[in-house]
Order: sequence, then structure tokens, then C-alpha cells
Amino acid sequence: MLTDPFIWRSNNKVRTMLATRQLRVETLAKAVVHWSMDGWRTVRGTVTHDTTLGVHVADLPTTRLRRGDRVDFTFYWPEVDRWEGTDFLVCVE
Repeated sequence: MLTDPFIWRSNNKVRTMLATRQLRVETLAKAVVHWSMDGWRTVRGTVTHDTTLGVHVADLPTTRLRRGDRVDFTFYWPEVDRWEGTDFLVCVE
């Protein structure tokens, strides 16, 4: 049975999520979500996809994270060739 993902967006910057849940990052423009589950030792890039509803989403495979783990991420905005300049963090409870 699938459960609803935890949704992070710029106007709802969740800081915690439950273990075994997927983290969905929503943006208003195309972005590459650069993220890590090990404190930036390894980094992945996930391109958002357009929902055709004015929202772009990236589903991060976080369902195997356990309590005490965390997801760090930032954004690259390819249409304007710009990095976000801020890191964000979601902790797993």
C-alpha cells in the first residue's frame, strides 16, 4: 500500500518527515534538486518534472531512511543558470 509523500515547497518548508515515507519536492519552475542522504558525502541530482498544473516535482527515494537520518538538498535553476545559494534539511523522525 502506497502512502502520501511528505511535500516540501518554498511556502511549506517541512523540517521533519516520518520514516519510510517519500519526500516530494515541489517548485514553480524547472529545477535540478541536488541532494544527499549522507551529509553531502555523495550527491545525487534529480530533475523535476512538469505536472502541467504550474508545479514541477521531484520524488526523492527516501523510503528506506530511518529515524535520525536526514536529507540535505539545494536547487539548480537551469533556465536562469543559477544555484539557489541555500541548503535545506529534512530530518527523519
